[in-house]
Amino acid sequence: MARINTSEPIPVAGAVPEAYHEVLYWRVTEKRSRRIVVQALALVSFFLFGLLFVSLAISLGKLPMSGSFALGLRESGAALIAMILTLVAHELTHGLVMRMAGATPRYGIVWKGVMLYATSPGYAYQRNTYAVILLAPFVLISALVVLGIWLVPGVLWTTLFVICGAVNASGASGDLWMTRIALRYPSAARMMDERDGMRVFVS
Repeated sequence: MARINTSEPIPVAGAVPEAYHEVLYWRVTEKRSRRIVVQALALVSFFLFGLLFVSLAISLGKLPMSGSFALGLRESGAALIAMILTLVAHELTHGLVMRMAGATPRYGIVWKGVMLYATSPGYAYQRNTYAVILLAPFVLISALVVLGIWLVPGVLWTTLFVICGAVNASGASGDLWMTRIALRYPSAARMMDERDGMRVFVS
């Protein structure tokens, strides 16, 4: 039976290995130009994915090709609630995957830029795990939106699903940008999530 060397410290989950050093601390709120780019990407994503989900709904016969949609108080209230719930679900999904990876998520709002966030201060993830955390809400909620458009009847419900899909894609613009940055580094890199950005450590 092999003997265990008790003189070697047991690595703490989420800790940065001793041989690693920080090579990047990227924050979206650090520069005004970054906030403008993220907001522009969010706007473009909202319209592009809105059109994509509308096209899907029309192709499935869930939205009429022509005619008007009455936007009364009931519809407006439902749309507003759907948008808020989508943004909350987006951050909760980040937090759920963080928790599955062993971290303890925290939630809040960055008032400088008015952004909701889910973060796990001081917890270092492997690059691929962090990419999954970043992409999870975009992929999962988009899939649920497609499923909802396909299965749930009614123009109002279909419209709400389209709105949810567009809002979720808009909220994922920063996540997609950060994923692009993360994938520049080797898979062995460690990454910490910040409420408005990320830190990268490499060997």
